[in-house]
Amino acid sequence: MTENNTETIRQLIGNLANEDAQVRSTAREELVQIGGPEVTQALMLELIDTRTHVRWEAAKGLVPLRDASAAASLLIAMDDEDADVRWVAGEGLVALGNTGLMTILSGLIRNARSIQFCQAAHHVLNEFKKYGNAELIAPVLNALEHSEPAVTVPPLAYAALRKLKP
Repeated sequence: MTENNTETIRQLIGNLANEDAQVRSTAREELVQIGGPEVTQALMLELIDTRTHVRWEAAKGLVPLRDASAAASLLIAMDDEDADVRWVAGEGLVALGNTGLMTILSGLIRNARSIQFCQAAHHVLNEFKKYGNAELIAPVLNALEHSEPAVTVPPLAYAALRKLKP
């Protein structure tokens, strides 16, 4: 990547914090067009910004990039304080296909105590169910819908994850 591209990416990342939603949207779209590991890494760093709209824009930008290196960062964003950020981070995991499914199942093993994470994971698993693996996902979804997911979900998520691994 040239120094000029690096500076362009830096400026566009800065625009994700702009108060004008159109400026933010344009910056995000331009970052997606540039793509590549440098853009993915820059967006991943923005997922921890203190401003909700910056985290949302970063997660939204990661969705079309479909870069598996962002899976762990998107998983962390699935427990964001803001429901919209959680939702978009989940969409990012869905866009990663099998890698995203394995990531969310791994996350459920460790994060099933978080109600907001479980709610976001439920949405993500329902999306994955549309694309197959319904039989694999159904027990985990069922456990998420009942009481005590902190107890029942981790072993079911682990079992599903083991079935997915080659």
